[in-house]
Order: sequence, then structure tokens, then C-alpha cells
Amino acid sequence: RDATAMAVSVVILIAVGLGLTRTRTGRAMRAVSDNKDLAESSGINVERVISQVWIYGGALAALSGTFFGFDTVKWDLGTRILLLVFAAITLGGLGTAFGALVGALIVGVVINWSTLFIDTELKNMTALIVLILALLLRPQGILGKKQRIG
Repeated sequence: RDATAMAVSVVILIAVGLGLTRTRTGRAMRAVSDNKDLAESSGINVERVISQVWIYGGALAALSGTFFGFDTVKWDLGTRILLLVFAAITLGGLGTAFGALVGALIVGVVINWSTLFIDTELKNMTALIVLILALLLRPQGILGKKQRIG
């Protein structure tokens, strides 16, 4: 089950990344996220694109919740993984799908590798330490682009 969920997740992540970079809808989504006014003046229906983003995001969240709930379902299911997801996305670079993949791989490897040296109760702490160090060295994340403010 875990291997199937992992394989499906990788395929979906690659499909989302390719969809955002190579399809007309994906380019419209990126244009709206960069500059809503400019996208609208270019002829993009901004409201439709925003609706599509919410629908696709909800579908991806539902799918990830299904995969996460395969083993056990409890009332506090999402709290265990929330900080790790935040660390992975921020570490990889906000705004990039492939950055989220890289961040998730790094966080997963660091967490599992750290159990060789520290107590398993503290394994999530190592992901947050890696996040802090990475943000000190490269604030935009690993694959994030420097944003000019002003």
C-alpha cells in the first residue's frame, strides 16, 4: 500500500508540475499568481482561473488526506504532519511545485536518518532545525527565486 501511494503521489506531483508549466491553464494560473491585473488585461478570465485553482487544490488535498489516512484515522490526524508539510514547502521554495518535492524528500530523509542518532520522539525536531538553517543560508528556499521588493 505504501509503495502504491508513493508511486501515485510522485506521478501526480510530476503531472501537476508539468501541467503548471506546459498547459494553457497552468500558464494562466501562474500568470494570475504573478500579477492578477496584468493577467486580466492580457485576456485571462481571472475569476475562472481562481475557481480552477481552488478546485484543483481541494482535489489534491483530498487525495493526500486519503493517502495519509490509509493506516489510521484519528481526530488529530493532521496535526502530526502539518509542521512537516510546512517545513518541506518552505525549504523547497514557496511557489514551486518541484521545490515542494525537493523539500519533502530532504525532510523525509533527514527525519528518518536522524532516528539513528536521537530518540524517535525528537525526530520531527530535526526537520525544523534543517528548515531554520536553510532559511538562514537561503531565505527564498532551495528552488525559490529571489524576489525584488520595491
